[in-house]
Amino acid sequence: MTLEELVSRLAEADDGLTVFAAEPWTAQSDATAVPNPGGSSRPDAEGRTYLLEVFLIRDVLETWRAHRGGAVPSPREACEAVIHYAEHDAYQYPDGEPPLSP
Repeated sequence: MTLEELVSRLAEADDGLTVFAAEPWTAQSDATAVPNPGGSSRPDAEGRTYLLEVFLIRDVLETWRAHRGGAVPSPREACEAVIHYAEHDAYQYPDGEPPLSP
């Protein structure tokens, strides 16, 4: 399954699962969501590396929508937002900068 397919099916995934994907991370990376009770970030048996937990991916996508007036991301945009968060430990904002606090 590709990362794009996995993210598109996120509604079916349990929050307790962890996503591993083949690097370099792209929408077409081979990906899987598996239980990860030990919290390991080591590559899995197929060489896929830790990306994010499902609950974090949901949060990333909710934040993406909130900063875009409730818009629903395309599968490609969703993957880009997830990969951005995984690489930078930061949300992907529309103009590249977080909004200023009032």
